[in-house]
Amino acid sequence: MKRLPRSIPDIIRLWSDLAHHPRETLLNRCHHQWRGAGFIAVTAVLVASGAPGFGVSSLTFAALIAGPGWALDVAGTLAHELWEDGRIWQDIDCQCCGGNPGDGDDETDPDEPADDGGLGLTDRDIETWLNGQPTPTR
Repeated sequence: MKRLPRSIPDIIRLWSDLAHHPRETLLNRCHHQWRGAGFIAVTAVLVASGAPGFGVSSLTFAALIAGPGWALDVAGTLAHELWEDGRIWQDIDCQCCGGNPGDGDDETDPDEPADDGGLGLTDRDIETWLNGQPTPTR
């Protein structure tokens, strides 16, 4: 028995999930790697550069094959941004992000100092270090 290439069952499963769980599927598509856009872009570059065997019909074929997935990625990104802002679907969780933005998990604990993502230096520490550095001469 000959097996289908892995991408065919993935596509079938994607459209099945979209029909049965449209909100969750759209939220998860935000985390997709945008393969459709890359495929269309590479084909467009080959058509524009005049590569042998890549005519305008190649770009049409690429858009027909990868266009629906790309459109789904764009719709998923838009839906995810609206979900993160709390404008839609607050009753579901994103399976990739691991939570609902309105469930309070993203609140900082008032007893913990705010993390600025830096080295923990104050402006005074930085200014003192900068003043101690020699000025380059040319």
